[in-house]
Amino acid sequence: MAVRNVGFIYDVPDQPGVRMKHRTYNLGIPIGVKIGNLDKVFIFGGYELEIPFVYKEKTFVNEDKEDKSTIWFSNRVNTFNNTVFLGVQLPKGLSVKFKYYLTNFFNKDFESTTNGVTSKPYADSNYNIFYFSLTTNLFRGTDFEYSK
Repeated sequence: MAVRNVGFIYDVPDQPGVRMKHRTYNLGIPIGVKIGNLDKVFIFGGYELEIPFVYKEKTFVNEDKEDKSTIWFSNRVNTFNNTVFLGVQLPKGLSVKFKYYLTNFFNKDFESTTNGVTSKPYADSNYNIFYFSLTTNLFRGTDFEYSK
């Protein structure tokens, strides 16, 4: 299991100086395969199901924060995110990974009501996130002992 912080930042078209930040905290359950010498260099890949449990949205106007919201188990984003990943583990615990979200970031069926008018603000959205990560294993080769 893993907890991931995933999101994106964009400048709002036709609104100069307005920037939006969208982020989720996800619980991930990966299934993967490793190929190669597990003590040296190997490649890995797989699938991960992620469940967003917190959604955050921030609005900045001319770099000043104007609005912020944090919603637990929001229906603004999809309940489940399907992802695939591929990476290489290098010697000394260093690894490089690419991850792609097959699921759109937003729930296209989400309905918002403002002043009695209902709309689907994400109906036309297409935000499939991808990222590269560089990680290291800080405690590789370290023995820990526990005694009473």
